[in-house]
Amino acid sequence: MKTALVISSYVAASRVGATASAFCLRRLGIETIVIPTTVLGRHPGWGAPGGQSLSAEHLRDMWAAIKAQNMPIDAVMTGYLADDAHINVAAEIIADVKAANPEAIALVDPVMGDHGKLYIPESRAKAIIAKLLPLADVITPNAWELSYITNAPALTLEDILSSAAGLNIAALVTSVPHKTSIGAVFTDGPARYFVYHDKFDSVPHGGGDSLAATFLAHLLLGDLRRDALAKSVASIFAVLTAAIESDAGELPLIREQDALLIAKPLPIEIL
Repeated sequence: MKTALVISSYVAASRVGATASAFCLRRLGIETIVIPTTVLGRHPGWGAPGGQSLSAEHLRDMWAAIKAQNMPIDAVMTGYLADDAHINVAAEIIADVKAANPEAIALVDPVMGDHGKLYIPESRAKAIIAKLLPLADVITPNAWELSYITNAPALTLEDILSSAAGLNIAALVTSVPHKTSIGAVFTDGPARYFVYHDKFDSVPHGGGDSLAATFLAHLLLGDLRRDALAKSVASIFAVLTAAIESDAGELPLIREQDALLIAKPLPIEIL
């Protein structure tokens, strides 16, 4: 059995951050360890979230104890980092995991903004780019985050392919517009795959966390990258569809968990 370590927010009553990503990984058979960067009651989009972020020393203490268990770790996934100092800790953890297992996958979800603006301080966004992206085997930005990272437009599929080509990092880019649809692109050098589906007017938070985790799970299970893309996008599309149909405010991951396992893969376009 493969093991993944997730460094992200824990949000008790919302299906976002590690609350979503850890569930997706575990449902697909991946042993999952979580180091929470925050402990919150709910997503701040609902109002005051309660709880607090954890200090970098809390994260280091947790990692020291986990490392002392000598558990083999096959992947590290970073998500929401609530403090600039969390970035240094995440970089240290990735380095430790890679030293113990050079084949381990480092997936960096550069959670920093959407819809034309940052929702973390600019200093933190710049530090993620400078310190974490160079350590990543794959990154999972949304289209706006890709634009911010590359300082290039990302309004069309062609824009995104051009921007991603200059990264020299494998990238799964989400929220990619295509005519009246929306989808996800995976790029890694000459390999470029695109999967898209109907566009929703509005969806619950957590889709990006869930997609990144589901994609990582399929990689750990041995799927080819294009198959991991098709399966993960199909699964999260099915969950989002169920959310819209039932007017759910949160992703119905528990109710729709079978979609993580049996959703029919969406067609892949090789670009």
